[in-house]
Amino acid sequence: MHALTPLLAMCVSSTWAAPKRGESLLTNPTFEQAAGAVASAWSPVGGGYTLVRGAGRAGSACLTCANPRPDDVRGAMQEITFSPPIKHPFRASGWSKCESVGEGGDYCLYMDCWYDDGTNLWGQRGDFDRGTHGWQKVDYVFAGAKPISKIQYFILFRGCAGKAWFDGVTLSLAPFEVQTEKATPSLYGGNSIDYSASLSLPAEWTATVVKDGGDVYSVRGHGAGISFAWPGTDASGMLLPGGDYAVRLSLRDDLLGEQLRHEVRVRTKSGPGVGSVAWTETSMKRVLVSAFPEKLDEAPTASIALAGNEYESFQVALRAAPGHDLKGCTVELSDLQGGKGRLIPRGNLEWHQVGFVELKRLFNHPKVTDAVPGWWPDPLLPVSRFDVPAGTTQSIWFTVYAPPKTPPGKYTGHVVIRPANAPDLRVPVTATVYDFDLPTQPHIKTAFALMDGYLEKLYGTVTPELRRAYGDYVLKHRLNPDDISRTDPPDLDDLAHYNDRGLNAFNVINMVQPRGKATWVCWSPLEVYTPQFKADLIRRLDPYVAELKRRGLINKAYVYTFDERGEEFYPTLKEYFGLIRERYGIPTLTTARVAQDPQAMCDLNVDWNCPVSSVYRFDQAERCRAAGLQVWSYICCGPRYPFANWLADDPLVDARVIWWQAYQQKMDGFLYWGLNIWDRTHNDYLIDPEKDGPRLKWSITTGAGDDWTAALHGDGEMLYPGRDGPFGCIRLANIRDGIDDYEYLWLLAQLEGSVEKAREACLPVTQSLTSFTGDPQQVYAQRAVIARRIEKLVR
Repeated sequence: MHALTPLLAMCVSSTWAAPKRGESLLTNPTFEQAAGAVASAWSPVGGGYTLVRGAGRAGSACLTCANPRPDDVRGAMQEITFSPPIKHPFRASGWSKCESVGEGGDYCLYMDCWYDDGTNLWGQRGDFDRGTHGWQKVDYVFAGAKPISKIQYFILFRGCAGKAWFDGVTLSLAPFEVQTEKATPSLYGGNSIDYSASLSLPAEWTATVVKDGGDVYSVRGHGAGISFAWPGTDASGMLLPGGDYAVRLSLRDDLLGEQLRHEVRVRTKSGPGVGSVAWTETSMKRVLVSAFPEKLDEAPTASIALAGNEYESFQVALRAAPGHDLKGCTVELSDLQGGKGRLIPRGNLEWHQVGFVELKRLFNHPKVTDAVPGWWPDPLLPVSRFDVPAGTTQSIWFTVYAPPKTPPGKYTGHVVIRPANAPDLRVPVTATVYDFDLPTQPHIKTAFALMDGYLEKLYGTVTPELRRAYGDYVLKHRLNPDDISRTDPPDLDDLAHYNDRGLNAFNVINMVQPRGKATWVCWSPLEVYTPQFKADLIRRLDPYVAELKRRGLINKAYVYTFDERGEEFYPTLKEYFGLIRERYGIPTLTTARVAQDPQAMCDLNVDWNCPVSSVYRFDQAERCRAAGLQVWSYICCGPRYPFANWLADDPLVDARVIWWQAYQQKMDGFLYWGLNIWDRTHNDYLIDPEKDGPRLKWSITTGAGDDWTAALHGDGEMLYPGRDGPFGCIRLANIRDGIDDYEYLWLLAQLEGSVEKAREACLPVTQSLTSFTGDPQQVYAQRAVIARRIEKLVR
């Protein structure tokens, strides 16, 4: 938002000294004070706003913004300064209703913050729903890592057509409170309490279990989360009888020292209970170390559905009771039997221990409300056995593969988790196989960068065997083993190997200065593009492209360059992409800031345009496709909510839903800048999962300081470097499942003869890039509907 601020908003400022929690920080938040058509303390943004009296929620005044065109900008802004600066989370809220608001742009409450040291925290936002709706409230909390001296509070209606009304906006210091809470009694069948809660602010806390007015158990800690498991005993270890208990919290926040007391009552059963409990989860939900089910009604079972040549996963969550470590757990897999000699052999089932990485600060995602910093599930560890410490939860990830031509029907079997010091856990598994196969080669192009430079950093010399191991692993997840940043063309034998295993596109070269010993080169300054550089490029590419043609690989080749470059690169972009197009006939792909417009693309010799998802515009992309061009999209460190992303603290289901969005929006391809950007803190060793897990020292956090990158987790990291080759993560597994879902939609369109009907079948999973489900069961249900439609057409 910082580019908008000085250009479109006049500064109206209020100064506050040491505000109290709950105290309003805004002047004239209901717009009743006005001088003519201008609400006092609210300056116009862009085309401004209209002050309307009597049209608010309760007959009060409100602001309206009407954009005839999707590129219009309107809104209001108020600036608040703090002396002294404040380091404290803020709560922002407000109401809005709208008519015919389109996708794209910003329809939100939007905060830009200035730290006391001159750095910034941009774009803290709460988004309203699009379309047409009545009064809707958004309410969100944002926090700075350092003292904040100024906030610019924007009521923003930018880059989208339609009309919106705004009323009742607020800004205050966030309250100190218990936000989410789970207190589960007798989870293990006897006298016990499992408790977890998230706090609005970090605090020193004491949790006490109370019986008949006396303390029987106490535990202390610090942070924004509380988690403990009480074994039902007193301080001497004697088991107490069940009955009425209370969990009392005594808290003192870090920032203002406010004291808070909180209590919840539960009723437990008598007896010792069992040593562990288990349940199943979908592959679209993270199972945290502190996770426990609210109730257990029956023994866990797993049920999945998949086509031939498809992988599908589920989880078994195992929670050890307090005082009962589970040691040396092994896993046994059975064949899945379908009757009449039908079989999915146990060799087509695999399991991994879900490992954990530490996330010290989380992105404030409004759909992830009960999460706190700490150990987060991500890597899929290939181990032979594992332990589960008392009072913690461990998820085991199971994946079933149905080979092509697997006869349709139900297949049943089981998995067994066998602790060395506790009874076996047997989980029945049912796999429904649909009566069709998925193709080996996906129908959406991908450009997910697997970089040699980072392989070299940890493994030394990249042998052909190592590169193939990584390439095959990426292909197994339906992605191209590609590199948009490569400065040397890919090995031709590797391409031939991958071509038979699902490769559908590859970058020939990034036309930048050679990488040399650097891990990667993203882009080069304009002075690099000399006549000699161009001549050297032609000398290298002429024989290579000739060999691509000889081997029949040229139809999958493209050239990517000018990563996120602006207009100053246009002449050079046009020249070098013109060279590629005219001399070699290879498509050109770029994330440069080129309009999604056929004429603009043709003028610059851009064949495949790739805007970030928040900038992708369906109508514009369709005009490009009608002209024979392609429009892809990408995500990276952004955009975040309300757009989908697969960063490690976004909802896991997003990683799957993105591919439904790709189909619904008719994207020609999807790009991601890195699978193995291993340049983070502690990322200097090869991981031995048996010895190093499950809580890895390895980091997936981009920044180590106080800026926004310290809450950026998993950007550019989907692979972990094992001693014997790669292992992936739960996000990558969901990406594969999402691409499989894309193939269901593609096959439906082919069989029904209508892409539009298949796009309609994306509902209710996704309606647009900012309106989509967060419910895994909704994904499964719609996927099953599509599968049954396909089966009727292939029989």
